[in-house]
Amino acid sequence: MIAFGIDIGGTFIKVLGINAKGEVLKSEKFKTPCQLSSRKFLQFLAEIINNWKKELKIKKAVIGVGIAGDTDNKKGILRFAPNIPWPNLKIASGLKNLTGCKCFVSNDANMAAFGAYKKELKEKYKNILTFTLGTGIGGGIIIDGKLYQGSTGSAGEFGHIKVGDTKTGNLCGCGARGCLESYIGTNNLKKLTLKTAEENPKSEIAKLLGKEKFSVKLLSIAAQKRDKNALSIWNYFGTYLGQALADLVLIFNPEGIVFSGGVSGGAKYFMPAVKKVLQEQKIKEPFKNIKLLISRTKDIGALGSALYALSLSNEE
Repeated sequence: MIAFGIDIGGTFIKVLGINAKGEVLKSEKFKTPCQLSSRKFLQFLAEIINNWKKELKIKKAVIGVGIAGDTDNKKGILRFAPNIPWPNLKIASGLKNLTGCKCFVSNDANMAAFGAYKKELKEKYKNILTFTLGTGIGGGIIIDGKLYQGSTGSAGEFGHIKVGDTKTGNLCGCGARGCLESYIGTNNLKKLTLKTAEENPKSEIAKLLGKEKFSVKLLSIAAQKRDKNALSIWNYFGTYLGQALADLVLIFNPEGIVFSGGVSGGAKYFMPAVKKVLQEQKIKEPFKNIKLLISRTKDIGALGSALYALSLSNEE
């Protein structure tokens, strides 16, 4: 059995194919075509899968899809996504009709959690949380070795934990104010960075922005050069992230937390602030031995999606 994993984010789509042993056969990255209609978007995905099936000479395959939004994992539908313009998108049935492959769908952070648990942690820790850090902020939950998705498939929406005032806080893409995502998602990091460059034209950030467009990597480079403004932004990021983590640790009492997504590459600069917040908690026991881990597996969300599809197809 071959499984295709598709990780759909607000900026990029990552696709890979694996065999029954979990070995990656092919992988590729695409820009998310948000300008397409929902019908044409599904056709876009199906064309990739159908071309790969021909290229790899595959007769039987399953598809796993992780998408950055509120999903119905039982019906395979994307109900709503703050950064993706296709509400009520019937992914599972649409892709099955267009490819002939059975399709399983879940939230992208759930798929990153499943991938981290299976591939990186080798099922060593049975209770873990994952954070996907990027355009959106997602979460995944593994309890007693099983992916927890909640009664409606909506569990793990860590990016919409309220860390700011719900009346006057930052406006989130979901329509609410004060969500964690509106503070540490890349859209706000970009705003903070551009504002800092404008106010500090001689800073390292301003110099770098004079040569290239904003990226999280640019913010890390500036921090590496000890730019105080970049370090301040990373401290801001880590403080808000730490506040959300502290609440989640007190609720779930996990053994470890895994960070994935593009912004996790800046862990060297935001992790000190995260640890400071956790160390300041008054209830100490849940925080004493918790592991804070950075995913080193390329395309962990897409890989987790493929492994998820394999796992569910094996259960049937």
